[in-house]
Amino acid sequence: EQQERLDKDAGKNPIERGFLQIAKIRHDGGWDAAPKALKNLLTALNSKVGLGASTKQKNLLASDADILKYPMLYMHGRNGFKLGKEGRDQLRKYLENGGVLFADACCGAWQFDDAFRTELAAVLPGKKLESIPIDHELFSSKIGNDIRRVKRRTQDAGNPNATLTSTVLEAPPVLEGITIDGRLAVIYSKYDISCALEQQASVACAGYVPEDALKIAINIVLYAMLQDASYAELMK
Repeated sequence: EQQERLDKDAGKNPIERGFLQIAKIRHDGGWDAAPKALKNLLTALNSKVGLGASTKQKNLLASDADILKYPMLYMHGRNGFKLGKEGRDQLRKYLENGGVLFADACCGAWQFDDAFRTELAAVLPGKKLESIPIDHELFSSKIGNDIRRVKRRTQDAGNPNATLTSTVLEAPPVLEGITIDGRLAVIYSKYDISCALEQQASVACAGYVPEDALKIAINIVLYAMLQDASYAELMK
């Protein structure tokens, strides 16, 4: 019942003109595992970049025609999921018409990672996620932050019955993408960004430390906006 109300409410709320809005994709794989992550990111974009982003969250199915109204979609999860034919078709239309999808696997969850790769292969046949090279402008201060080296938490291997421990590594970020017409249409992290944006990541969470997760996410949004002519003008 709550999901149905969300759908009805989303249809009643039009796009806020003059504000950047990012819609969050609903799915059956833990779509709201980090419920405050997107709002925290948008709030930071306002305070740190002055982008003029709306923090009103819109939650839409991939099959919803309203996704075409948004320059960027955000998605995360912990479990396996399926978008269905309508969702795949609509997401394909969205990506091929200039939209950008930003996604990450909460705490590096392999179940979500496997499903995301499977669904994307169905959304964009013939294309696959490829590593984004570290010399890509996405990682440079030309876009926002210099994120060529960041800190990422990895779980330590050992006795499965022992208390979980982790090590923080400093290395280039691991991001993958799909390019359409010379631009990154999909930007994906198999390591956690969302839980870190909520400051709730634990030692069991394979992903970026909060400070660097925020820098990565800000760069991804700024990159996406620079691909959209109307928002690129506002950012000058």
